[in-house]
Amino acid sequence: MSITGLVIHAVPENAASVQAAVEALDGAEVHKVTEDGRLVVTVDNPDDGKAAQVFDSFRTIAGVLSASLVYTHFEEDHGEGEHVS
Repeated sequence: MSITGLVIHAVPENAASVQAAVEALDGAEVHKVTEDGRLVVTVDNPDDGKAAQVFDSFRTIAGVLSASLVYTHFEEDHGEGEHVS
């Protein structure tokens, strides 16, 4: 499982369409959009491979200028009833 925080910089005029495209991706959530086109995004996905595919998808969205990784946390999935101490 991975939880990642990013800042996506978009052309300000395209921020709304970029927001919609990001929110359509599996596990991606937009928390804030600024007037200058920056989007605060988290990606929460239990499959690390799928999370990486979501990151790659950002660069294909029209109007995205850049995507910067701010934070990432990886956690191993433990079986139900398993206790980690």
